[in-house]
Amino acid sequence: MSGTPGRLPRTDGVGRATRYVLLAGIACSVALMAVGLVLALVSGDGLPRGVVPLADVPRGLAEPDAAAYLSLGLVALIATPFLRVAGALTAFARQGDRRYVAVTAIVLAVMCLSVALGRV
Repeated sequence: MSGTPGRLPRTDGVGRATRYVLLAGIACSVALMAVGLVLALVSGDGLPRGVVPLADVPRGLAEPDAAAYLSLGLVALIATPFLRVAGALTAFARQGDRRYVAVTAIVLAVMCLSVALGRV
């Protein structure tokens, strides 16, 4: 590893963009879950025992319901790698790198197929 000691090596645009997507996704997820935990503690009902269906999350956020915030935090955490791969796919397409576009598209397709098969 070259470069100045104590400093991370420079990354290309794709690596930098995907790093920011991962950091933003994790930060959003942690923030939502923290709000959910605080709401659960303040309400005195304890932690929720289940997740809120995605269609009911907007209503739960408006109420505010701890389970809705925790559920949305989990959705954000799960969606983060998908957004990272989709962002990398877009970046590779903009660069005209067909080989990486193909590989990244296959990875994204396998991820989506995994989610679809997990629902069955």
